[in-house]
Amino acid sequence: MKTIIINNLEWQEADDGIQRTWEKAVDYAVTLGKGWRLPTIEELFSIIDFTICDPACKIEDCRSSYYWSSSPDANNSSLAWYVNFGLGYVFNFNKDSQSYARCVRDVDKNAVQIVAFKNGVSIKRNT
Repeated sequence: MKTIIINNLEWQEADDGIQRTWEKAVDYAVTLGKGWRLPTIEELFSIIDFTICDPACKIEDCRSSYYWSSSPDANNSSLAWYVNFGLGYVFNFNKDSQSYARCVRDVDKNAVQIVAFKNGVSIKRNT
């Protein structure tokens, strides 16, 4: 799996092309092992690029579609937060709905070598 490091988080460079319910997306992240998880809504929000749309994303290989966060809606347990990278907005969605998952894990700040900048964000590509 190719990954990309943005702001001290390691992201999947591309999703796996499968839409899932929220619960299955959480389970999918766990199957990747070694600390992989769904990003929080704040982390997912951090990769929205508000200067472009379709997709509005700082990661090049991104669909103009919905991506789950790990953040449930505090006011309604049947909803969770997502980002629509088509236009770059955040909203809550029924957990039984189908969306993509782009997983993330924390990285050691001391181990990151910055090799490029895109829109003011530090990026390192891994293979």
